[in-house]
Amino acid sequence: MNGSERRGDRGGITRGASGVIRGASGGMGGVARGASGGAGRTPRRPPVLVPSALSLVFLLLLPPMAWGQGTGPADTIVVLDTLPVLGSRVSAELPLRTRSVQVLDRETLASVPARSVSEALRWASGVEVGARSPAQADLSIRGGTFEQLLVLVDGVRMSDPQTGHFDLDLVVPLDRVERIEILRGPASAQYGSDAVGGVVNVVTRRTPAGVGGRLEGGSFGTWVAAIEGTAPLPGGLLLEAAGEGGRSDGHRAGTEWEQLLGTVRLGAPVGGGQMRLEGGLARRDFGAEDFYAPFPSVEATRTETATLAWAPAAGARIRVEPRLTWRGHDDEFILIRENPSVYRNEHRSTQAGADVTVRALPRPGVAVAVGAEVARHRLVSNALGDRAENRGAAFVEAALRPSGPAGLGGRLELSVGLRHDDHARWGGFTSPSLAGALRLADPLRLRASWGRAFRGPTWTERFYADPGHIPNPDVRPERGEAWEVGLLLEPSEGVRVQVAGFTRTQRDLIDWARRPAPEIEPLPGTNPPMRDPWVPRNVSEARFRGAEAEAGWRVREGTDLGISVALLSLRADAEPGFESKYALRPLREQAIVSVRQGVGPVAFSLRGLHGRRGGEDAFREVDVRMDAPLARLAGTRLADTGLAGTRLSGARVYLDLRNLFGSDHPDLTGNPVSGRAISLGVRTGPR
Repeated sequence: MNGSERRGDRGGITRGASGVIRGASGGMGGVARGASGGAGRTPRRPPVLVPSALSLVFLLLLPPMAWGQGTGPADTIVVLDTLPVLGSRVSAELPLRTRSVQVLDRETLASVPARSVSEALRWASGVEVGARSPAQADLSIRGGTFEQLLVLVDGVRMSDPQTGHFDLDLVVPLDRVERIEILRGPASAQYGSDAVGGVVNVVTRRTPAGVGGRLEGGSFGTWVAAIEGTAPLPGGLLLEAAGEGGRSDGHRAGTEWEQLLGTVRLGAPVGGGQMRLEGGLARRDFGAEDFYAPFPSVEATRTETATLAWAPAAGARIRVEPRLTWRGHDDEFILIRENPSVYRNEHRSTQAGADVTVRALPRPGVAVAVGAEVARHRLVSNALGDRAENRGAAFVEAALRPSGPAGLGGRLELSVGLRHDDHARWGGFTSPSLAGALRLADPLRLRASWGRAFRGPTWTERFYADPGHIPNPDVRPERGEAWEVGLLLEPSEGVRVQVAGFTRTQRDLIDWARRPAPEIEPLPGTNPPMRDPWVPRNVSEARFRGAEAEAGWRVREGTDLGISVALLSLRADAEPGFESKYALRPLREQAIVSVRQGVGPVAFSLRGLHGRRGGEDAFREVDVRMDAPLARLAGTRLADTGLAGTRLSGARVYLDLRNLFGSDHPDLTGNPVSGRAISLGVRTGPR
C-alpha cells in the first residue's frame, strides 16, 4: 500500500502536483493538458467509421485552436499537467472512487527493489509478472492472459499487434517514470481492444532543470548506468532527455542480457497552447534459452516510438486535443545460437495512429469527453507473412455528480462511457461501461461498476506455425462482461481499507491448447512420443470470480504497513481432455505484505509476495492437467538520502536484496527463478 493509494479518495494523487477540476457542486471532474507463418495477405476491407468519428479526426488536419478560450472562475476549471488518472478521460479523481485503481507513485517506486517497469509491477495487487529474464516479461491482471491486457505510456497505446509478449518492450527508463497506474477490470469503453483484464498506464515525469544520473552494480555481473537532463531553450522551448544502459551474465546459462533505452521530449508554445514532440528507442539483446522451446536460443528486439500532440492553454472552456502516434517493433529470434540457419524468425510490426479528444464542462457537476481515433497496423514477417489492417473508433464519456434529492445531496458520483470500434478483419464492437460511487458516511464509500470488453486475435494466434504450433486463421474475437462491487473505508488519517468482489464472463476465450502427453514411459533406447502441437481455439465460455482486499496503515510519520490479498476461481466450458497453455492457468491466490520504515536519513522497505497458480482443483468442468507452482518472494531496499561531507553530497545511495528466502519456484520456462541477489546503486541529480 502506498501513499497515493491512501490519499487517492481525497485527490492526493493528482491534486498536489496537477490540480483538479472543480464544479460548483465541488469535486467534479478533471481535464488533461495532453501529456499525458507463410507469405501472403489476408483479404481486408476499408474500416467503417461512424460519421462523427470522421469529422472529429478531420480536425487533426486543421490548425490547432482552443474553442471558447476565456478566464473562467478558478473553482470551475483547473488544468492538469498530466493525463487524468487511468480509467477516465474527464475526471482525475473519479476512477479512484468508482473503479479498482492502484497507483505506484514516485515514492513507492523509489522504495521497491526494481530496475524496470516490469519489476516494479511485480509488487502491485492482482498483477502477475511472468518474467523469463529481466529482459522480457509477460503481464496479466485478474487471471487474464498477457494478451488481455493493454499497456499505455502517457495514454498512448504500446501493446503490440503481433503478440502481447512484446507489450513491456518499453523505451522509458524507470528513472523517467512519475507513477504507474493499474486499472483492474475491463476498460474497452475507454481504450478499445485488449483492455479485458485490465490496463497499465506509465506516466512519465517532468523533471526540473539540471542533470542527474544513476549507477548500479550487483550479482550475476549486472550493471546499469543512467543519465537524464532537462534544459530550457530560447523561445520558450523545453528539452528533456534520458538514457539507460545495462547488461548482465544472467542467473543461469542462456539468460544473459544487454539493453539500451533512450527518450527525448521537446515542448514548445504553439498557437496559444503547448506542442509536445517526443520519441524513444530501445534495444534489447538477450539469451532466450527454453523461452519457447528447449533449445539454446537468442533473441533481439528493437522498439521505436514517436508522439506529436498539442493541447490548448489553461482556461479553455472547450478543449480540442489532437495527437499523432507511431510505434515500431522488430524481433529476431534464433532457435539455436550456434547454428542460426536451422530456424530463425524475423518480424517487423508498426502501428501508426491519429486521435482527437474534445473535452468540455457543459454545466456544474458534468464533464464530457468525445473523440475518435484511427490506426493502421502493418507486419512484415518471414513466419507470419506481410499483412496490413486498419481500425477506427469513436467514443464518448460523461462524469456526473447530481445534486439535490436525486443525487443524494452530492454523495453520488457516476461515470458513463460508450465506444464503438471497427476493424477491417472482424468488424465492429460496441463497448459500454457504467461506474458509480456512493458515500454512505464520511469514512465509508460504496462503489460498483459494469462493463463489456473485447479482444481481437493477434497475428501470432492467427498465422504462426512451427513444429510445435499450428495457426488458426479463423479464431474468433473474444468478448467479455464484468461486474464489480467494492467498499472503501477510511476511518482515520493514514488508515485505508478496501474490499472488492468481481465476476467476469468471457465468451469465445482464445486459448492455445493441446492434448496432454501420454502417461506411458518410452522403452529404453527409444524416443518419447511426439507431443501434439499447440493450436489456438475458442473456449465457449469461461467464468472468473474473485475477491480482493487491501489495507494500509501509516503507524506514524515514516512508518507504513500494507497488505493485499487476491483470490480467484475459474470455471470453463471447454472441450475436455486438453491442456491449456495460457488462458486456463490463472494465478488463483496472491498475497503481498510491505513494511516501510524511515529512521533519520535512512529509509528501509521490505516486501514479500506469495502466489499460487491454478491447479486441477481450480476447474470443475474441464479436465486440465497442470501443476500449481508456488511463489514466495521477498525483496528489500535500504536507501540513504545523501552522502553528506563527500564530493557526492546530495546523492542517494540504495542497497537492494532480491529473493531473500531463495525461492526456487519455476518461471515461465519451467526453470527455477533467479536466486538471492544483491545490488548497490547511487543516484544523483534532481528528484
